[in-house]
Amino acid sequence: MVYPINSILALSKKHCFYNDEITYPPTLDLVGAIAKETASDNQTEQLTSWPLLHKKTLYTTIQRLVNDTSPENTYRQSSYVSITGGGRGAQPLFFATDVDENRRQRAEFGKLIASTGMLNGRDWVVSMHSGGGLYRALDLTLEIIESAGACTLAAGSYMPLPEIQQLLVKYKANVLSGDSSQIINFVNHVSTLSREERDQIHLDKIIYTSEVLTGPQRAHIHATLGQGVKICSLLASAETGPWALSNPDLTGERTTASSDFVYDTRTMAVEIFPDSVALEGDNDTDATTTTTTTTTTTTTAPMPLKDGETGAIVLTSLCRLRNPLVRYISGDVGSLHELPDHVKHLVAEADRPYIRVLRLDRRDRRFSFDWEGNYIEFGNLAAIVEDPRYGILQWQTILQSKPEGLVPCLELRVLPGAAMRDDEALQRDMVDRVKLLISLEAGVKTLSLRIRQPPSMPLQHIIIKRAHAHAHLVLFIRRPKHKAAARAAESARVARRRPVNLERRLRGKGDAAPRHFLHAKDETARLLAALRTLAR
Repeated sequence: MVYPINSILALSKKHCFYNDEITYPPTLDLVGAIAKETASDNQTEQLTSWPLLHKKTLYTTIQRLVNDTSPENTYRQSSYVSITGGGRGAQPLFFATDVDENRRQRAEFGKLIASTGMLNGRDWVVSMHSGGGLYRALDLTLEIIESAGACTLAAGSYMPLPEIQQLLVKYKANVLSGDSSQIINFVNHVSTLSREERDQIHLDKIIYTSEVLTGPQRAHIHATLGQGVKICSLLASAETGPWALSNPDLTGERTTASSDFVYDTRTMAVEIFPDSVALEGDNDTDATTTTTTTTTTTTTAPMPLKDGETGAIVLTSLCRLRNPLVRYISGDVGSLHELPDHVKHLVAEADRPYIRVLRLDRRDRRFSFDWEGNYIEFGNLAAIVEDPRYGILQWQTILQSKPEGLVPCLELRVLPGAAMRDDEALQRDMVDRVKLLISLEAGVKTLSLRIRQPPSMPLQHIIIKRAHAHAHLVLFIRRPKHKAAARAAESARVARRRPVNLERRLRGKGDAAPRHFLHAKDETARLLAALRTLAR
C-alpha cells in the first residue's frame, strides 16, 4: 500500500521529525484521521516546498525518542524495530516503522522482484544474512524473497561455510543470498574445493546486500562459480526499508564499482541534488535559502539535478505514513536514468511506466583524514586499493593511536585475490603508491620500507614509517602453519589495540560512516573469518 504525497506531507507537519515544537509522533488515531481527511484532497502539495532532512538532525530526535519511556511516546509503541548505526550513544538506536506498513512494504517489494524477473517460483534461495543481536536482515530477506514466490532456506550468518556448501548441494538450491562480505567469503571457500566438489554446486544467481561489489570481486565470483552466474542486489536501509533491486537482465553487468538499481516510482520518490546539500550546517546562500513557517525555521533546498547528473541521493518514502521519511539525504551518491527501451519487455506491462533506474556510484566520499598535519583525501586512497590490476577483494583503513606515546598510526588491511597473492612486484607497486600518497611527495628521505614476520603472527607486514608516525599495510597472503596459534595471536593483538573512533572524528555524531573506514574492534571477526578461509 502506498500513500498520496499530500497525506504524507500533512502528517509530517504534525510529526516531531519535522516540527521542533512537537514532542512526540502522532497517535494511531490521529494518523488514521489525517489519512482519511487528505485521501480525497485534490490540491497536492509539492515536495519542492519542503526542506531536506539530514541524518544528524533525524537521529538527534530519534535518540531522544528511544530513551523516552513516557506513555505518550508513540514512537516506542506498536512498532517494527530495525536497529541502525545512526547513533553513537551507548544504547542502540532504531528507526521505528508501523508494523502493518512494514509488512505491506515487504509484500509490495516482493511483487516488484517477481515483476522484474529477478526471482520466480522455481528458485531456491539459501540466505546467509544475519539474524539476532538486534539485527533483522535475515527475516527481511526471507520475507521479501518468499513474497516474490521463491522458496527460502534460512542458513543465517552462523552456519559454517562447509555446511552452507552441503545445504546448496542437498537441496539443489540455485540462489545464494548474503551481504557482500559473506558472499566473497563463501566464494573464497568454493575456490579451495576440488573440481568434483565444485561441480556439485549449481548456483545461477547471487543476491547481495550492503556495500556494492567491486570489479575485482565480481570477476572473482564469475571465475569461481562460472560466467553464467547473475549477480543481483537488493537496496534497503532501516530508514527506507527495501525499495530497489539490481538485476543484470535489466541493467547489464557493471564493470565499475557503481551499480544500477531499478525502483518503482509509486513507492519511492528519488531526487538528486548537488553534493553541497549533504554538508551539515552549510551556510552558503547560493545553495540554500532560509525561510520561516508557522511551525519551525527550515532551510529550502536548491532545485534537483537533471537525469544523468550525479549528486546526493534524496529519498521520500511513499510507503511510510506513521513515521514519514521526507526528502531524506541518504548519504549515497548517484544519478537517475530511464529504463532502456530494449529491456522494457522484461517488466510486467502494468509496471513498466513506473520503473526507473538509479545508478548508485558510492557512499559520499568527500572525506579526508589528518596525517602528519596534512589532509589525505579518502577517494585518492580508494583509487589505489581498488585498482583492478591488484584484484583486492576486501580492504579496510584504521586510524588509531598506539599505546606508546599515542603515536598516530594508519593501518591499511587488504585481502588480495589470487593474482596478487604470490606476486611480490605487484604488492610492492601498490605499497609504493600508498607511500607516495601519505608522504605527499616523491623521494621523502624519512620514508622507509621494511618487511618483517613476527614469530607470534605468521603474516607478512609491510610497515611504512614517516617521522614519528607510521602506517601498516597488512597483506593477508600467507597460510599459517599453526592455525590455532595464529588465530589466538591475531585475537590477542587486536584486543590490545585502542582504535580511535574515526567515524566520529571525520563526520560528527550521527553521520554515516564512509564506505571503507572501519573499526578494528568491529571488524575483527569478519577479517579473521576471511583469513581462516585463506588458511584452509
